[in-house]
Amino acid sequence: MESRTQYILDAFADLRQRIAEHDPFNQPELAEEELDFLGKWDDLTKKIQENTHDYTFDAQEILSRFIRCYANLVPLIKRELLWFVGGECLHFLGDEEIALYQQLEDHLYELDSQNKQYDISKEINTLRGLPNQIH
Repeated sequence: MESRTQYILDAFADLRQRIAEHDPFNQPELAEEELDFLGKWDDLTKKIQENTHDYTFDAQEILSRFIRCYANLVPLIKRELLWFVGGECLHFLGDEEIALYQQLEDHLYELDSQNKQYDISKEINTLRGLPNQIH
């Protein structure tokens, strides 16, 4: 699986795990809306794993719905996930973040053109000036 796709899959899996610790997703019985949302999330996960050509559209829809319906949980989203999914999700990023991620894209393109292996998380941390952490 391509590293960007793997990153998106991992970020969605991480977010799914993190939201399960918060209301309303931590309730013993979920409301119909949450069940529907998580069902669509599971469908998206399968599409990402299968690398279907249109999974980014579904990812945009899931993230946009998440932001609209569960605004209190938005801080749990890795900001770069919004960038990698793109589309409508870019509206939720600030100008400084967009500049950072554009710089990341340029750097990843350079690494790809040199056929160098890389870890996107480490590259993001390096650009942010953070020590490389294990998430």
